[in-house]
Amino acid sequence: MSIVHEYYGVPVWLMKEYLTELGAVEQEEETMRWETGCQAVVRPVPTREIGSLAVGGSVVEFSGCEGPLEQMLEQLECKTLRIGA
Repeated sequence: MSIVHEYYGVPVWLMKEYLTELGAVEQEEETMRWETGCQAVVRPVPTREIGSLAVGGSVVEFSGCEGPLEQMLEQLECKTLRIGA
């Protein structure tokens, strides 16, 4: 199973912190892994500009076993919830 999500308003450093809180260990600069075999590759997203406002964030490519990955994504959703998003 492979899923790609963009998280505007969540910079790469914060995304890595969230994933660490959910049990991931950073293996390489962009790659986080769990004991379940799931992994996430975290990169910055291109900045979006709306008038004078510029918003960055992160894009994460998740891969792994369906059950553990779905559970982790549910927990991550609570951490990344942004009002007005």
